Amino acid sequence: MWYGNSFGVIKSPRSITLDGITHPSAVFKSIATLATLGIAPARVESVDQRYANTGAESYTLADDGEWVISYATTDRPVDEVKDRIITDIKAYVGALLMPSDWRVIRASESGESLGDWGTWRAAVREKGNSLEAGVQSFASLDACRNWENHSCQEERKIVTTDEDGNETITDETEIVNRTVNKSRWDYPLAPDDTPDPLHVRWL
Repeated sequence: MWYGNSFGVIKSPRSITLDGITHPSAVFKSIATLATLGIAPARVESVDQRYANTGAESYTLADDGEWVISYATTDRPVDEVKDRIITDIKAYVGALLMPSDWRVIRASESGESLGDWGTWRAAVREKGNSLEAGVQSFASLDACRNWENHSCQEERKIVTTDEDGNETITDETEIVNRTVNKSRWDYPLAPDDTPDPLHVRWL
């Protein structure tokens, strides 16, 4: 991406005309030539629109010679963000339960017990309800940001590979830094799910 006062934002190489002279798209291969035309590389300072509304666009020439395209922002109302997060939790819970809905229908029609599936479905709903209650208590946007960008650590077993390419899961572990969305994190595993053999615990 490039920007020039006479051309605005240029998203991909193209022929350009300045002072009656047309330059082919190949001109974008030379930063020096572009500079003579008043064009320089540009980058956008992204805005996380989950938490902010964007306003006026501005262009600033940075010390590294690139144009920085930025936007004025205003915070979204906390209640609006909380509602979005809670909607996401409900949708995720629904997505987890949907593949086993047929089991509920069959059990209802046959009078059979859902067994482990019933226990799991109840646990997933309980987890979702607990998360919703937690989000509902938030009083700031920072709490919402931290919730959807939660820093944590995972202890995982180490895998070794021999000369033949065979992998072995060892008893040794390592700590891995993670960033997770707590709305979709650490739900109970379904009865037919296979646990991650490398996962030990969340710290």
